[in-house]
Order: sequence, then C-alpha cells, then structure tokens
Amino acid sequence: MASSATGNADATAINAVARNCGSLAIECSDVSGYVAGVSERISSNLRTLDRLEEVTGRLLADQASVAESTDEARLLAEQAREKLAAGRAAIEDTIGIFSGLTDLVVQLGERMAGFAEAMSRVQNVSAAIESIAYKTNMLALNATIEAARAGEAGRSFAVVAAEVKKLAHETRSATSEIAGTIASLTREAEAVTSEIETGVGRSRAAQSGFATLTETVRDVSDIVAMVDRQTDGIAQSTALIQQSVDSMKSGLSSFAADARENGGELHRAQDRLATLEALSGDMLDRLASCGVRIDDTVFIERAQAAARELQEMIEDAVARGDVSEPDVFDTRYVPMPGTNPTQFETRFCAFADRRVRPILDRVKASDPRHIGCVMSDINGYLPTHNSERSQPQSSDPAWNAKYCRNRRNFIDDATRRAIASDQEAMLVTYRMNLGEGRYLPVKNVFVPLYIHGRRWGNFEIAYRDDEVAA
Repeated sequence: MASSATGNADATAINAVARNCGSLAIECSDVSGYVAGVSERISSNLRTLDRLEEVTGRLLADQASVAESTDEARLLAEQAREKLAAGRAAIEDTIGIFSGLTDLVVQLGERMAGFAEAMSRVQNVSAAIESIAYKTNMLALNATIEAARAGEAGRSFAVVAAEVKKLAHETRSATSEIAGTIASLTREAEAVTSEIETGVGRSRAAQSGFATLTETVRDVSDIVAMVDRQTDGIAQSTALIQQSVDSMKSGLSSFAADARENGGELHRAQDRLATLEALSGDMLDRLASCGVRIDDTVFIERAQAAARELQEMIEDAVARGDVSEPDVFDTRYVPMPGTNPTQFETRFCAFADRRVRPILDRVKASDPRHIGCVMSDINGYLPTHNSERSQPQSSDPAWNAKYCRNRRNFIDDATRRAIASDQEAMLVTYRMNLGEGRYLPVKNVFVPLYIHGRRWGNFEIAYRDDEVAA
C-alpha cells in the first residue's frame, strides 16, 4: 500500500517535472524567437547603418570636393575681378584716346570746311579776274581797231593795245588754269570732308559702343564680386556642413559599434537559450520515454497509433496495386509552375491527397489542442497536409505560405534529428512558422514511419498544452 502510494507520488512528481520542462522548453523557444527577431532587426539596422556610413563617407568626400571647388571658384573670381578691373581701365584709356582722335578728326573737318570756304572765295576772285581779263581783251581789241583807223599816228597805240591784248590773253589762261586747279581742289576737299564726316559719325558710334562696353564690364565686375561673396558664404556653409557630417559619422560609428556589440550579446543569449531549450526538450523527451505517464503521453500514443494506421493503409494499397512502392518513395521533386512559395510534385502526391489526407484531418480534429498532423519524408517533404493547409494557391504569397503548406519542404534542426533518430517517438519543442512573420511555439511528436520495413520518414503531431487558434 505504501509502495503504491510512493509510486503514485513519484509518477505525479515526474509528470510535474515533465510539465515544467515542457513549459520551460516552450518559453525558451518563444523567447529565443523574440530574441532572434530582435537580432534580425539589429542586423537589418546595422546594414542600414553601414549604408549610412558609406553615404556619410561619400558625403564627406563630396563636401571636400565642394570645398576645394569653392576655393578654386573664389580664386578664379578674384582673378576675374582683377582682369576685369585691368580691362576696364584699358577700355577707359582707349576710350579717352579714341575720344581725342575723334576730336582731332572733328577739328580737321572744321578746318576742311574753312579750306573749302577759302577755295570758294578764290574761285570768286578768279572769276572776277577772268571778267576783268575779258573786258581788258575787249578794250585791247577796240584799241587795235582804233589804232588801225588812226594809221601812222596810232602805231604806238597799236603796240600798246597788242601788249594789253597779250596780257589779257595770258591772264585769262592763268585764271582758267587757276579755276581748274581750284575746282579739282574743291572736289578733293569735298571728298575728304565727306569721309571725315563719315569717320566722325562712326567715331561717335564707336564711342557710344565703348561706353556700353564699359557699362557691361562694370556690370560683369559687380556680378563677379557678388559671386565671390556668395562663394564665400558657400565655403562657410560647406565648412559647417562638413563639421555636422563629421559629427554625425562619428555618432553613427559609435552607435554601430554599440549595436554590433549588442547584436553579438543577443546572438550569444540566443545560443544559450537554444542550449537551454535543447536541454529542457531532451529532459522532456527522456521523461516521456521513461515509462511513466505524463501529460504528453496521450499525444505520443495518438501519434504512434496514427503512424501504424498509415503504415498498414499504405502497405495494403501497395499490395492491392492502388499505388506502387516506387511511387511511395519517389523523391524526384518536380517544381509546380506558377507557385509562390514554390510547391513540388511527386508521384505519391495524388494517392496521398486521396487516402492520407482524410486520416490526417481525422487525427487533427480529434483534439482541439492539435495544431497540425502531417507525414514528412526523409527530406522533410510533405506530399499532402490537412485540408485547411492544402488550399489552391492565390496571388498572395503570404496567404499561400500559411494555407498552401502541402507539397513543400520544411526541414529544420528538429526534423533532422527526428530523421536521424530510430527511437519509437521523439518529443521536441520548436517555433512553428505560420507565415507573415508569425510564429507559434508548439510541442511536436515525431514517430518513425516505415513502409515494408523501409524508413519513409515520420508522422508528426504538433500541439499545444492549451487550445490556440493557429
């Protein structure tokens, strides 16, 4: 009686330890998942920080280039101002000289006008002389006629008349030559005067153009001076920006170093949590296999019974020719076009949908704590799944990841250990990936599945100690 009571007490204690181990493993798995999420976010932030550091590095280089270009621009602006000032002075000197030349030309034009006037007076005098010579010639002609009439008495008078006539003729010849010369000089003077007037007009226009050029040079000088002032402002702003970027880069580097250190600590914490999870999971598995009934025993027995049912059903179907054994063990996974995530087809899938899925659905529905029931081959491939997780794919990959889990490979550390294990059942805890970044910590029973003595894979039941909507 006492021995029986002691045995019951031991069984109760073992069950309590198993329950606590399971809870610890679940919590470790859950916390490890959160740590992994934080670690991934830190890694993502670190990648962003690395890119920011690269950007700030390039920005610093660009700022240095801008500063160098600004200094060069200031130097060029100063040189331009000096050259413009020298050019402006040269232009003003040239304008002064040109203005003096224009004044000389104007004066020359005025003198040429006086010369033309003098020529006009000379022409008038020449015309008067011509008139006198003509009259003198007429008088000489009359005197000659009278001398001829006077006979011998008028001979001396005739000689005088002849000389007067000769003088008048020579005078007329001289005045004619003078008139021709004066006319030629007048024409030349008029031509020179016209050219001088044209030159004066052009000189006035050139003076106006030089004035405009001087004004333009003055405006350009003002613009260059303004650019120089702006460049100086840019240089000061660039220096301030560079200081800010230097400070930001230093802060980013310090923050990145801290983040990397924290990320390393999180990784180490995650590793320790994984170790603790593995230890508690191994303890739970050992307690489940020690022969004492614990809370998880019913799930283990249910998985073993389902595995036997599947084994017998498949072997019977092979015997009747409903499916061939090579088809059952087909591992040539053919990608299904247009699927996202990618699904794979094998020759066993059609039979599995028709005969295996009803058993999976029945077992899952037998307990509300069940999350899922599957059979996975030695590569973690699921030829079929529960009906709710075997939906036709939609255009939404996130929805597909959650509701189209059949014909896909799910291989993780727990699955690898189960495939490598020959024990009658293996109990583990892990985080089930539900898609869309959602995870659910669950317990999972793996039971080896053999067909005609050959290891096909495992039968699995994923469950929670409490009811959870997955």
